Amino acid sequence: MALTISLLNMKGGVGKTTLAVNLAWHFYQNESANVLLVDLDPQFNSTQYVMNYAAFDSHRKKFGTLTNLLVDQPTLNLKDTKLKKNPASALYNVRKVKGRQFDLLPAELSLAWVVKNPAQMEHRLEKLLEKFRDKYDYIFIDCAPTDSVLTTMALTASDFVLIPMRPDRFSILGFTNLMETIKIFRTNCPDPHLVKVSGVAFTQVIGKSTVEAQSILEIKAVAKTEGIYLFDSQLSFSKSFFRSVAEQTPIFNTAFTHPKSRFAIAKIAAELKQQIAVLTAPPPAKQPVENAKKGTKP
Repeated sequence: MALTISLLNMKGGVGKTTLAVNLAWHFYQNESANVLLVDLDPQFNSTQYVMNYAAFDSHRKKFGTLTNLLVDQPTLNLKDTKLKKNPASALYNVRKVKGRQFDLLPAELSLAWVVKNPAQMEHRLEKLLEKFRDKYDYIFIDCAPTDSVLTTMALTASDFVLIPMRPDRFSILGFTNLMETIKIFRTNCPDPHLVKVSGVAFTQVIGKSTVEAQSILEIKAVAKTEGIYLFDSQLSFSKSFFRSVAEQTPIFNTAFTHPKSRFAIAKIAAELKQQIAVLTAPPPAKQPVENAKKGTKP
């Protein structure tokens, strides 16, 4: 049964897609896991990261995308009718070797229809992913940077949330808003997976600015107040990520990548697994209280 992890931040431009795609690649390639990457963002950057335009256009026309699976069109054409009966046909195989696979559930701009028509959409992603859970070890959801029904859908379908965060002054307010959104969700919505926040992972870290260092200290203070774990591992800013997107390869397979960037994803992945183990560990057994001796006053 797959562990489902949403990468979520209400602020755009924080490296969320970069981290989602590279974590998916890491678990597939380096940990021999079956992985599904779900693009739940109308900007569909994860889709463009692993598919070139020709492959995307062909797949969209022939097999459809996440939009076709979530949205009930008034008039279904033959493709949509077949897709509703066999949702797995919308999956795009990124790589398959030696009995394991890395698949993508692609998105497109028309996924924005869900935001404009949110009625009764909250559980649709959860119900859809239930059809795939037995097939994968990990499902990563790249979420849209908005507080919308798409966020509710992701939280409802997820076991864990990972928060990528760029260390700047704008991120602090975004972090507090995100935690408020998660609290409201837990209060108001049925949560079958009891979604847990695995922590905050800093991305696009430059490491040479006093303003950045001060922002990190302030975010650490907010995380401590909220009781949220802060990852020791960080994703530093690197121009190699631009080459990674252009070559449609994970950063650790991209030419001329600095070793620090090459190994960063593995370190974040190891810490993520460690946090999942901590969050899912059973509570310690209560120690039996010795009965008071007969005749002794309490």
